[in-house]
Amino acid sequence: MAPTADPNRPTKPTAGEGDLTLAGVVRRFGSVAALAGIDLTVRKGELLTILGPSGSGKTTLLKVIAGFESPDEGEVYLGARKVTSAPPAKRDIGMVFQNYALFPHMTVAENIAFPLQMRKIAQADRARRIDDVLRLVDLSGLGERLPRQLSGGQQQRAALARAIVFGPRLLLLDEPFGALDRKLREQMQLEVRRLQRQLGLTALFVTHDQEEALILSDRIAVMDQGRIVQLGTPQEIYRLPVNRFVAGFIGESNLFRARVTDRGEAALENDIRFRLPEGPRPDGAEVGLLLRPERPRLLVNGERADNMFAGTVVEVIYLGETIKYRLRLDPGVELVVRWPFREASQSLRIGDRITVGWDRSDINLVAWS
Repeated sequence: MAPTADPNRPTKPTAGEGDLTLAGVVRRFGSVAALAGIDLTVRKGELLTILGPSGSGKTTLLKVIAGFESPDEGEVYLGARKVTSAPPAKRDIGMVFQNYALFPHMTVAENIAFPLQMRKIAQADRARRIDDVLRLVDLSGLGERLPRQLSGGQQQRAALARAIVFGPRLLLLDEPFGALDRKLREQMQLEVRRLQRQLGLTALFVTHDQEEALILSDRIAVMDQGRIVQLGTPQEIYRLPVNRFVAGFIGESNLFRARVTDRGEAALENDIRFRLPEGPRPDGAEVGLLLRPERPRLLVNGERADNMFAGTVVEVIYLGETIKYRLRLDPGVELVVRWPFREASQSLRIGDRITVGWDRSDINLVAWS
């Protein structure tokens, strides 16, 4: 398939299309455009992740949505209501921060009560809501503790409870699990996803962790240099990245610079040729040839594939469920493959000679420039 403009790239949205709409949002700091024209609609009840490296504009975008920064151009809507100039407290948004931002001198219950007090909710109703949300986040019985008396995971649950207790229209999560260890982070990812679905919350999740984005999201917006470069489901982003930045940033990849020939092949710089998928191709164009590590397979007993190469194992990395191999193919190119432990030849060692192959349909072409 030929590299084309992303079909899921946002078009100019209309206020009221979703629970959150950004239309032409620009934010500059001096001569630098931290946000260079963001158009985005977050649908009611979905969890959309903003994913990108440091400096891509994720945090600035979140601050504009929350009301902590004002855009130089463009508008922000919650439903059909324009909130571009509204203060944070008037935006009906709950927010969870990476550092929890709990008041240390208040108990858990008092922290959760704070947004209810700001909204002048009656005390009897406050008590009921606090009990309900403590039970929802599995903190029943811990309401009288101070934040320092909780574990990191419990503090994060308390911060989440405070963000959702008043029933916000939109929930923002700013890399909320960055301070947690891996096991606890994975538990909290599943917990947030469960709560978001159970409550029907519209949520915007900001992270630089690709795996986290793939696990949590209904859709992912990939940011680079202040722009959304691709918007789509996790499957679309992983399987059909639109350019080499997205291909290299999302998951592990074998990515080669190539030129499409009129014979249905992609020629690398050293003239190694790969057979391409059927369909229209940009003959003569410079492209990125993407091959995910799980796609090649070990060929034994005379098995065949559209693309077949002999090579040598130069590195073996045991990863538990999978084994990662770095191969040096005879034509002079290196390839990373990742095979399930039970399927990979468990006796493969550095220096072994093997043959690998993959079908032409396993290859994706992405924009190189």
